[in-house]
Amino acid sequence: MNYRSLEEIDCPVWGPRRLSDFEMILSLRGEFEFVNCETGEQVRQHPGEILTIRPGEEHVYRLIGDPAGAFFSCIHIDPGAGAEVPPRLVAFPPDQAMPELFRRADRLFHHAGRRGEALLSALGRVIWLYLFEPSRGVGGDGRFDSMIDFLERHLTEHPTRLDLAREFHLTPQRINALFKAQLGISPGEYVHRELAERGYTLLHDEQLSVKEAADRLGFSTPFYFSRVFRNVFGVPPSAVRGNSAGYITGK
Repeated sequence: MNYRSLEEIDCPVWGPRRLSDFEMILSLRGEFEFVNCETGEQVRQHPGEILTIRPGEEHVYRLIGDPAGAFFSCIHIDPGAGAEVPPRLVAFPPDQAMPELFRRADRLFHHAGRRGEALLSALGRVIWLYLFEPSRGVGGDGRFDSMIDFLERHLTEHPTRLDLAREFHLTPQRINALFKAQLGISPGEYVHRELAERGYTLLHDEQLSVKEAADRLGFSTPFYFSRVFRNVFGVPPSAVRGNSAGYITGK
């Protein structure tokens, strides 16, 4: 895991090489090129895009242009045997805080608290899953985008597929099918994931207590919030709140 400027590297080129795991590379500033030495595949990566490199493929990865100002972040990850292969290149719109997720992963990697390894694993899984989620607003279904916007506006009210059905004049079954087709999850799972991610920010960045975060997010009890948080991240919210001092220190 790294999150770094390339300004001090005279010739940022990696390879030819082979990896034993998957690598996710986020370009924050600068353009990069990936070349598969065996197939001839060439991919140009722009800022805001994540490039994935698969285990075993011989490749070269390099910066195009001046290293001054270039900045990227890399995560090596083992998603487990039989894991679905993500797209080679995934673009994220500015409203998705992908750079922040990579930055948090870097802080956890270098300044882990008592449960830092578990948190880092959970955060890596969240980033990995985002690779399979279509970017909204790029050739997508406008109606589906409106549904996502509705959920985000009413997130603390914990909207359900019945609320979506009433708002968009569709059956709950049709709503569920649309979410499964677009995201691979149900509307309820989407809401829980978004609530958990907001909860992480409240606990980690704003240092709220578990009860305060639960109240802010509209949960009826801290126990219910904890159950949703654990289902999404694999660790309880107390793991974030109780160990935050160990990994909020900047590098």
